[in-house]
Amino acid sequence: MKCSIFFSATAIALSLAASALALDSAALLGRWQLVEPARDEAGKPCPFVGQQIEFTADGKMISANMPFPFRYKVNPDKGDAATALTKNPDLQGMEIMLANPNPSQSDWSKAPIAYGIELKGSRLTMKVSGYTPAQYKKK
Repeated sequence: MKCSIFFSATAIALSLAASALALDSAALLGRWQLVEPARDEAGKPCPFVGQQIEFTADGKMISANMPFPFRYKVNPDKGDAATALTKNPDLQGMEIMLANPNPSQSDWSKAPIAYGIELKGSRLTMKVSGYTPAQYKKK
């Protein structure tokens, strides 16, 4: 009886630990195709999500609607994530990804764009404050 309780408790602890693991940038690498666009309350599309997005190994996010590649950072440190959530409370409960168009700026707390992201298999959800979530499928 004690063994089964111990094993059950261990299994629960391991599953909670696995769910708490942060998404790493390697999981995003590659090209993603938009399958559900992000829109604001008036139905206008979000300018920060494109028809296709590519995440590169050198930390760049490339999309046709961006004037140039943005640097991105998945799961910033706790302070930078807290700053992003203070500015964007509707991203609460999602992984945080910061995007910065300025290649020389190294202070991620000043990144102008914060995304809430979730990755489930080959589906990527990206949310920008004020818009519905965009859905992507891995190409």
